[in-house]
Amino acid sequence: MLLQHEVTEGVEILSVRGPVSASDAPALAAALVSAIDMQPRGVLVDLVDAGELSAEAVAVLDQAAQQATGWPRPALIVCSSRAELESRAAALDLPVHADRRAGLSHVDDRSAAPRRTVRLPHSLESPARARAMAADAVMELNGDTAPDELALIVSELVTNAVRYADPPVEMEIEVTEDAVLIAVNDGSPGRPAPPEPSESAEGGRGLLLVDLLAKESGVRPQPPGKTVWASLPRDRSAT
Repeated sequence: MLLQHEVTEGVEILSVRGPVSASDAPALAAALVSAIDMQPRGVLVDLVDAGELSAEAVAVLDQAAQQATGWPRPALIVCSSRAELESRAAALDLPVHADRRAGLSHVDDRSAAPRRTVRLPHSLESPARARAMAADAVMELNGDTAPDELALIVSELVTNAVRYADPPVEMEIEVTEDAVLIAVNDGSPGRPAPPEPSESAEGGRGLLLVDLLAKESGVRPQPPGKTVWASLPRDRSAT
């Protein structure tokens, strides 16, 4: 197996040439783990020029698919030649695309989970507006999560976006079976690194606060900017 790596528009691409034997599976697994840990938009495994895949190689791809579940987390995208598309799709239990271009076009695919999206002014008034909009959206979508924690996370993510990033600023609220997800998109590619917080500031508590409150959080490249996101568990006692 020959494995090549490149990055394009926030997507980690692993190109495989030749057959992938059982002895090659650990190297493929290590490359996939390393790529997913970078928190890219997605990880594309290009198998168009690959040979036969061993059962161990297929198991590695299946395991990676469980870690890279798609927006706002990285997505695992697999492409293969048309002659092998049907058999590999059945073996992998995830979509297999005919070529790299087709695969890249699906890297930002979304689930069917209900969501609300709102564009926010690039203004210090936006955090307060975003808190109210987020509360309304969660109520409308039956998100049943802790309102104080939701307000704090929305405040921090939106404050960081309007203070330290370029416009446009956009907030998304998505409700899944288990969680309420808050995502804030901005126009700056750099990962957020605000200065030390001030006790009197509305925001500025930093991503440490988000990490403390959130079930899960991350930063996703979204050229030309990024998406900073966090999720809160749904409060089942409220239903």
